[in-house]
Amino acid sequence: MGSALALLLAGCAADNNGGEQYRYNPPIAKATNNTQEMQIPVDLVWARAEKWFADHGLKIETSQRATGLMTANVENAADGLEWLDCGTMGSKVALGNPNLQINLIVTQSGTNSVATVNVKGNTELFFVEGSGERVAAPSITPVCVSRGTLEQGLFATLGN
Repeated sequence: MGSALALLLAGCAADNNGGEQYRYNPPIAKATNNTQEMQIPVDLVWARAEKWFADHGLKIETSQRATGLMTANVENAADGLEWLDCGTMGSKVALGNPNLQINLIVTQSGTNSVATVNVKGNTELFFVEGSGERVAAPSITPVCVSRGTLEQGLFATLGN
């Protein structure tokens, strides 16, 4: 009886370990500082933002200076996982390079400029075989949330 129980417990432990390797937990959104007020002209903020996007290889998709909206959508962003938290996973799960969406709004407040940036994204999830081959998991669509690092880097340039 004792050896049967030990065998049963060993089987359960192996199942739990296998399940843990294939685990995916979505990210928990954290509050990030996504607005900054600066004592410089809007035109200067706008020019610095365009330069920052170019320096980071982010092609500006929408640039509407009159409304203060600048956007970039980047598919398979190489730096995406530096800027986005796409969740945690087991050892046999991998993420693809995420799609990144950045919206920057620049407005004037009296003599100051106010910049607000929103960062989000999504990615694909893969199961990793022993051979290293990746098998897509299309039934799981991870949504990514900002880590706050893109905003910090952008604001450091805008307010410089």
